[in-house]
Formats: sequence, structure tokens, C-alpha cells
Amino acid sequence: MKGRATPETPSATGDWLADAVALGRLHIVLIAMCASVTFGWLMTGRYGLALALVVGFDWFIVNLMNRVTDVAEDLKNAIRGTGLVARHARLVTLLAVGLLAASFVATHLAWPALTPLRVAVQVVGLAYNYRIVPTRRGLSRLKEIYFWKNFGSSILFVLTCFAYPLACGGPRTMSAAAIVTLAVFFVPFELTYEILYDLRDLEGDRAEGVPTYPVVHGPERARQIIDALLVLSSLVLVAGLLARAIGAREGLMLAAPAIQLAFYRPRLRRGLTPRDCIFATHLGSALLVVYLVGTALWLRAGLPWNVFL
Repeated sequence: MKGRATPETPSATGDWLADAVALGRLHIVLIAMCASVTFGWLMTGRYGLALALVVGFDWFIVNLMNRVTDVAEDLKNAIRGTGLVARHARLVTLLAVGLLAASFVATHLAWPALTPLRVAVQVVGLAYNYRIVPTRRGLSRLKEIYFWKNFGSSILFVLTCFAYPLACGGPRTMSAAAIVTLAVFFVPFELTYEILYDLRDLEGDRAEGVPTYPVVHGPERARQIIDALLVLSSLVLVAGLLARAIGAREGLMLAAPAIQLAFYRPRLRRGLTPRDCIFATHLGSALLVVYLVGTALWLRAGLPWNVFL
């Protein structure tokens, strides 16, 4: 497919840095870190930059293990760095396990309340990547189960971007209703990224029998699901504004679904590429950074911290 590098290309060119970035899915790591800082600040009044590093590390490990277990599928989809993973799968796994164990010791000393949540994230990650989930047909992976293939990733985002900051950030600066509103907004919005990636990976997922929405329902129905999720996430924020659970400060996030729609529609019509999906993720990270900088400047100017309807 046009726009895709073959798995052998990085090795031929010696582009090891690009391989490493692709290997750890840096774009996903970055958006998770930015989301944890943004929602952590909204919920606790703290930016939690050190905690964001833990979030990034946990997502790196989950993504890395996903690369190890999805070699066959990634080869079919020509995902960069797959050849490197295939050649060193055992070494990559051992290094990941060792680094994860050491990180648990370090973070438990600083944030003991974080340990159960980090365990939960890695358990969900294991269930996503390995056949440990009991089903009627035997053990399976979350990735191989319809609906849970995408929703499992949303659970990880809620844990790392909402539960982590709440566990480590001290007293809350938002009501429980506001936190629930933001989390419920975030889940359908995040799912749109998942389905965009599934549209990109349609060929490999179909060959491997992965029951994504594009595989099960077709690309056009998957597009309709994305649009419906963007509308749903917007309606959640509107309902929160009308109920005064959130204020104008949080309502600014209505821009995100609109920008996502404007970004993906023309690219889907001309054919979605891996570069498009990665750029969409970086765009999401950029929006979060702009939001943080903008609100900081707003408050520094002495303007109201929030405005409620």
C-alpha cells in the first residue's frame, strides 16, 4: 500500500532510531503522557510531570509486548520495526520484564497507592496481548474479542490518565460529577483513534481474523461508528455544561471532536496511511499541550479560573 515502508526498509537504510520510535509507538506514549498531565491538572491542580513519565513507561511496555505478540499481523500490515522485533523477540521480552520489575520497586517507594493501579494496567495489557482470557472457545486475547479489542485500550487510558493522577495527586479540585463527565467524554473520543488504526490495518487484521469494526462491519460502517462516537463525546460535554458539572474551561474540549472529524474525513476518502494515523495522534497531543499552555496563560492573566452556565 502506498505510504508504507516494508519491515526490511529500516534495516537496509540503517535507520535504527526510526525503528526504535516505531517499536515503542512513541506517538501513543506521548498522547497518554499529555492526557495524564492535562486531566491530572484539572482534577488535582498539579501537573504531575514525574507521574507522566510513569504513564509513558507503562504504555511503552504494553505497546512493546503488543509488537512482540503481533509480529505476523504487523508483517502483513508492513509496520515499521517489525523485522527487528521478529529477530529479537525473546531478548525484547526479557528486557521489558526486567525493566518493569525494577520500575515497580521505584514507584512503590514514591507512590505506594499507585502500585495496585499499575498492576491492573499490566494485567489488562497481558490480557490484550496474550491468550489468558477465558471464553466459550477457550483462552483468547482481548484483541481477538469483538468490542473488547478496542474497549480494552480505553480502560488502559482511563486508568493511566485518570486513576493514576487521582491516586498520587493529593486533594481533588473537581467534583466527582466533573471527573465522571470528563472520563465518559474521553472514552468514546479515544475509541475513534482505535478505529482509525483498525481501518489502516484492515488488510492484516482480516488475514489474521482479528474482529475489528472494519473487519466485521466493513469500512463504511466503521466510518459511521467513528462519527457517532465523536457526536457522543461532544454530547457528553454539552450535557455536563448544561448540568453545571463542568464549566467553560472543560467545555473548550469540544474543539477536539470537531478537529478530529475535519482531520480524518478527507484522508479516509483518499486512503488512510500509517503516517495519517500517527499524525492524528500527534495532533491530539498538540491539542492537549495547547490547552495546558492556554489555560496557564489565562490564569496568569488573572482571569476567572472557570465559568459555569
